[in-house]
Amino acid sequence: MKAKKKKFDYFESLVNMSLYALQGAKLLKEIIVDFNHETLGERRRSMHELEHRCDTEKHALTTALAKEFLPPVERDDLFRLSHVTDNLTDAIDGVAAFLYMADIRAIRPDSAAFADLIIECCEGATELLREFRNFKKPARLNELIILLNDLEERGDKLYAEAVRKLSSESKSTREVIEWRDIYKKFEICFDAAESIADNVESAVLKNS
Repeated sequence: MKAKKKKFDYFESLVNMSLYALQGAKLLKEIIVDFNHETLGERRRSMHELEHRCDTEKHALTTALAKEFLPPVERDDLFRLSHVTDNLTDAIDGVAAFLYMADIRAIRPDSAAFADLIIECCEGATELLREFRNFKKPARLNELIILLNDLEERGDKLYAEAVRKLSSESKSTREVIEWRDIYKKFEICFDAAESIADNVESAVLKNS
């Protein structure tokens, strides 16, 4: 008798993608706290490998979804969630990539606060996607959605204060230009995490 083929677990796949983002966020914290210009290229490659693994997981999800007769939630919702979850890993990879490409030699002190908040966002996104399996009982999901919205607001405030301080303190035009870009890339990470929350909220409303 032929063994029954195991169904693809879309919920688990989304969690796996968010875990790559969380690993990337922790690596970014290491890069920033223990900054070493000489090892930045190697660490940037490690970060990009995480981004590649997340892309592979997304491809597996979308390939399975294309063949799925009856997905557990609407097809478009799963596709959008795979896209925005992948975007979070891409955004974190984008910070490390820019630090390398801009040949940054020193890290501004407030960068550690950004890295810590990005880790919080990734932890919140991972918990949210773990809970997404229980979308028909959304009480905990709603709490986590609010949490991620609050973290994004904290990120906006951190960004505004960092740019203001940079503009008032820096004596170098190059530093201002480069670090405005870096701070913006930090902020994109917060926005990417909030986008996961927004898409989970939309999926819950449509599928409950």
